[in-house]
Amino acid sequence: MLTVREARTDKTRLIIDRLWCVTDPTADGEETILPSGRVQIIFSLSGLPLGDALSIVQGPSTQPRRVSRKSQTALCGVSFKPGGAAALLGPIAGLTDRVVDLARVWRGDVTQLRERLEALDIPEARLDLLEAEIERRIGDTTEAAMVTRGLELLREGLAIKDVCAESGLSPHLFRKLFLRNVGLTPKHYLRIERFRAALDLLSPGASLSDVAFQAQFADQPHMTREIEQFASMTPGRLKTSQRPYAGHVRDNDR
Repeated sequence: MLTVREARTDKTRLIIDRLWCVTDPTADGEETILPSGRVQIIFSLSGLPLGDALSIVQGPSTQPRRVSRKSQTALCGVSFKPGGAAALLGPIAGLTDRVVDLARVWRGDVTQLRERLEALDIPEARLDLLEAEIERRIGDTTEAAMVTRGLELLREGLAIKDVCAESGLSPHLFRKLFLRNVGLTPKHYLRIERFRAALDLLSPGASLSDVAFQAQFADQPHMTREIEQFASMTPGRLKTSQRPYAGHVRDNDR
């Protein structure tokens, strides 16, 4: 079962995309997690490690990653807006395509927080606790707001030089702002965002040419190249894949 919600306070809404809990007593096998370009914090509440730790930071991803589903017996986590995680954890550039122990970057006792989350039986209560703990640790959000505004303008079609002019930054400093707070360049992040938009549209009955148009690719071959680069799968395979959660492809659909 998936429980998901958005942030509820003014402060956390600046950096959090969504908070979520997953419980699946039958979870087994493996799956592929597709790139999102976003940072996530994930707590295993089942005692099953997420790689080398029970609490991790999953950096902004640009390539698919194979994971065991067994830890989905009980998970709780948060997905950040682009640039948001840096206001909580510090610079993100070194976390791109990496999974690290949350204790390395969290400002507090990670083990104690994980145990408090595990002790709660209701998913909504876990999300409330996690949001409260994040809120009291959020630092300066100035750069997160600059990233958000820059992406808004780029999505509207403004040239990078015009976005830089509004931000009061040179192209070099604007790029450094993104690398520090997002872990990716603006162009790279927006490519992944467009890939995810196409992924959401790839249902079994979808026309590939229509998906390419709606996701704003130049044409269908352009979309195919991008999807194969980021997913290591064809659009046709993804159309028929089992994806119980956004960006998660079950093992038997590879």
